[in-house]
Amino acid sequence: MRIPFPAGFEGVEYLPKTRRVLQNCFNNGDGKIIGRPGIELIAETNAVARGSFVWNGALYHVLSQELVKMTNLVTGTYSVIGTIAGPEAIETAIGFNEAVIVVKGGAIYTLDASDTLTDISGEANIEPSVDVCHINGRFVYIPADGDPAYVSDVGNAASVQPPSFFDAEELPDKNNACFNFNNTLFICGTDSIQLFRDAGILPNPLRVVNGSRIPNGYIGGLLEYNSTFLFIGREKDQDFGIYAIGQGQAPKISNESIDLILSTYTQAELAEAISGRIKWRGYDLATFTLRRHSFGFFGGNWFLLDTVFDGVSRPWGAGYITQFDGEYYTAFSDKLGRIGKLNTDYGERITHIIDLAMEQADGDYFACQQIELGISQGYNAANGSVAIMMSRDNVTYGPPVYRNLGSIGQYAQKLIWNPPGGLGSYQGFMGVRIYSTEDIEFSLDYMSASLR
Repeated sequence: MRIPFPAGFEGVEYLPKTRRVLQNCFNNGDGKIIGRPGIELIAETNAVARGSFVWNGALYHVLSQELVKMTNLVTGTYSVIGTIAGPEAIETAIGFNEAVIVVKGGAIYTLDASDTLTDISGEANIEPSVDVCHINGRFVYIPADGDPAYVSDVGNAASVQPPSFFDAEELPDKNNACFNFNNTLFICGTDSIQLFRDAGILPNPLRVVNGSRIPNGYIGGLLEYNSTFLFIGREKDQDFGIYAIGQGQAPKISNESIDLILSTYTQAELAEAISGRIKWRGYDLATFTLRRHSFGFFGGNWFLLDTVFDGVSRPWGAGYITQFDGEYYTAFSDKLGRIGKLNTDYGERITHIIDLAMEQADGDYFACQQIELGISQGYNAANGSVAIMMSRDNVTYGPPVYRNLGSIGQYAQKLIWNPPGGLGSYQGFMGVRIYSTEDIEFSLDYMSASLR
């Protein structure tokens, strides 16, 4: 009989038999499992990545206290443009004639087309901020203390007039983020999101869109994705979740398993979340990286992500993902990389895991004699292997049983586990873990089991 693959990472707390896992792979929506891309190491920097952006036809990173411009994306060579103070992450906005770099709670800079970096923190009415966006030629800043936002003059990020501070006066919560979506300004607060549009009235043209209040507070991880925006937040005084901006609302898209992960974090930790987006083989993947966990989203389902560094599983090492010139580049810790078709992250192995189960509604005993896995064959330069581990409770597993894949050209090779005596007997429930840490093409189209 065929055993369907999990749709994603899901399950109910304290009911382990409901747990299903896809790690470093995802369900394509048609019942097939696709391995995620890897990361090619371009260079090590001896610095710490704080953010990345594209401006004036070039890719820039902030590495420790240096703003750098990539000059060779093959070797990782870059030139230093100037100094960005502080250790905090940055936020950026791109205008017509300059880019703005905001150090969260710290200094604010402009970068022009000639790569002149200017600290504008001391200009009149400029306050330390946590976010910035661009709309109709103006830059909108969100003050670090949560006070009303302020907006620059057209074409001049450093010029802010005294009357250019604005807010939705009926909303008492503190502002903490902003973004431009379809030429509508969204101001995110701790308890709600409010929409503004340009009314053309000077000196502050941005006016509240009546009836546009969305009753969800913003925390972190803002990401433009698939004609909407995703973010980590919560309804007032409720638990944390991940939401998608909709028409006048923000429905929750995280499931119980993701919410359980979020519940292990403080609000300050969730505010540090790094989100990213990759279009891979036609699949549009959203990713979120926290201090201790990382996960992806596709087709309404979630999957886990990790990278193994020095033999230890850690959150996915993509860090800040930036699309540039048809490629996706990463800046993570002291590493610069490029996302591509390989089965390692910066040369470190990728651990693929699928936890699935077969259940009988009547709870009868059954035995499993054989399992066959439809996996990519004939594409691996070396004979890699895949293991299965069996479980009766979806918590404890037996020892791994390995089988080798075929080598290059052996497209008809089958991957079958049929040991003497079979794979065990079960009372109504059989958990199976598919597991591999090797450099293999990890795409699957079916799994079948012979039961008696």
